[in-house]
Amino acid sequence: MRIRHIFEQVDYVTINRRLNPKIWSQEELKPEVKSKLIEIAEVFQEFIGIDIDVIDYTITGSNANYTWTEYSDLDLHIIVKGKPSDELRELFNAKKALWAQEHNITIKGLPVECYVQGEKEPHHSTGVYSILAGQWLVKPKKTKPKVNDGSVEVKKDSLIHDIETALLSKDTTQLRKVKEKITKMRKAGLERAGEWSTENLVFKALRNMGLIDKLNDTIKELEDEELSLEQANALD
Repeated sequence: MRIRHIFEQVDYVTINRRLNPKIWSQEELKPEVKSKLIEIAEVFQEFIGIDIDVIDYTITGSNANYTWTEYSDLDLHIIVKGKPSDELRELFNAKKALWAQEHNITIKGLPVECYVQGEKEPHHSTGVYSILAGQWLVKPKKTKPKVNDGSVEVKKDSLIHDIETALLSKDTTQLRKVKEKITKMRKAGLERAGEWSTENLVFKALRNMGLIDKLNDTIKELEDEELSLEQANALD
């Protein structure tokens, strides 16, 4: 069965009447959630392994907005002074990926994703909440953005085909190219039109369908196979 036939139509933008009640009380972060997020952030800082000049912890993404769904992660950003160098950015991204592989941390069922963000780095979100200050830096609105569902559908179907073909090939080079294509697409969309860009919505749709995880998991499995050496024949 083809991947595109397994999943139902995705509702690309859902506007809820309130913020996620699992973590918010009206527009205030619940105290127990705040303390746990700070604890997670501090442990993640230790995991990075170097001293970093932290100035805030923030929540961003769909769970800092009225657009949360059952698939939404809880995006925890550790804000550091200035703008990280390319070398530091590479380290932060590597640590983020390793942390995600080694940990499965949730708050009230919501997966927590940690990320280090420089205060001077561009960030595209319509909702940002300062955990330490206990206030909104960017207050979300309930206004539903204009989204071209047709464009999202076309791009999504095209990438499903690319992912499907790469998965069937079991070729790590082809799989990495598709992954890089999706990453560049999302980055370009965020820079061009922000959180509601067609490209970012396509990425979210693919993620919600489990295809991003499937792509990453398959690359990891194939790389492990390529680097492994089977037991030698007893007669060799």
